[in-house]
Amino acid sequence: MSTTPMPQMSPAKAARSLEHMAAGAALSSLIARVCAARVLREHHIWEAVRILPEIAGLPEDVKQLPEFRRLMEKEAFTAALRLLAQSCQPARDIRELDPRGDHWVATLSVRSALSQPRRRKLIRAEHRDPPAALLIVLLGSAIRKARPFLRRKRVSAGLQKDIGND
Repeated sequence: MSTTPMPQMSPAKAARSLEHMAAGAALSSLIARVCAARVLREHHIWEAVRILPEIAGLPEDVKQLPEFRRLMEKEAFTAALRLLAQSCQPARDIRELDPRGDHWVATLSVRSALSQPRRRKLIRAEHRDPPAALLIVLLGSAIRKARPFLRRKRVSAGLQKDIGND
């Protein structure tokens, strides 16, 4: 049995295909790639800046901010990610970035709407590289917005038994 090789995609073509990917799929893809990376690279942050305006309320012009550009040029990724988190709507607050064994754990909270000032959603992520943990947690905070919330109906135990889902 012979197999035909899969056609190889050039890096430029792969980048163009990511640009046209739906926001939710691009978000999932970026999270998976950052989780698999040994350390965070600059291109991961630039891709997040491209995706986050649509799904996390990040202003489109954030990439033009002199402060953000300076931080990226200095490779101050942690500070740049903090700036991105604060620029989202609703704002995200990086609560902790703590070492735990051989990993770093990042905790982020999402401020709630004005109608519910005391509620905050906490999200955690871990990675060996501190900026990677921050990016993962920032991207993770946008997941619910990228994927509509589906409410599951509660099914009684008797009905579950009848349909064979026990």
